Amino acid sequence: MFVYTGCNTNPIKHKIYTMEKITPFKNAEEAIASLDNGGRFYNIFTHANDQVITEAEVGKVAGMFADKQQSILFFELATQLLDETSKAAVIAQFDEKLQASYEQFKPVPFAAATVSNNVIMQGIPHHVDSKMKFTGFMMVPVGTVFTMIPLAHYYEAYELRNEQGEELMMIAHKKGKEKLPARPITLAGVMKEMKDMDKTTEGQFVEVSYYVE
Repeated sequence: MFVYTGCNTNPIKHKIYTMEKITPFKNAEEAIASLDNGGRFYNIFTHANDQVITEAEVGKVAGMFADKQQSILFFELATQLLDETSKAAVIAQFDEKLQASYEQFKPVPFAAATVSNNVIMQGIPHHVDSKMKFTGFMMVPVGTVFTMIPLAHYYEAYELRNEQGEELMMIAHKKGKEKLPARPITLAGVMKEMKDMDKTTEGQFVEVSYYVE
């Protein structure tokens, strides 16, 4: 599903992805074997097991089609169990384009994150009433015009809290069958902003794409 944010004269299109639970790689060998996969059938210049990992290959494992930011987000969460040396061994096999994408989109510390940054966070999700707590809007194309639609129409909303019960951040994911568990998890997402009906910024939230337990 695609939605638009920004102003009416300059809307920005982005896709709301279905959240996925993933299993992190246990070591560098497992990561390389999974990522150096040759891509999809139409990636005719990409080859499996050639010691070169491309954007297409990471995208295949991440379930993405040509979304560099989401693919890097997946990679960071999927390699969270690797030590620095093991992770560096995987990154060393990136081709130039993937290396550039990694430098552009690798997550930043949550405290320093701004809108559109990738972030990885830990905490306990507490589901909330989206209509009561998630009051921002997004612009959706309807014919030739854009209509402001409540974020609660598309998202399940949560308060992410630490073990002391203190709220860290509002988080959300695309509505679907699966909801986040109310126990400690690690999640990966993109910092987004909410706007009110006057299109002024109302707050920020993390749009969750992947998580691990």
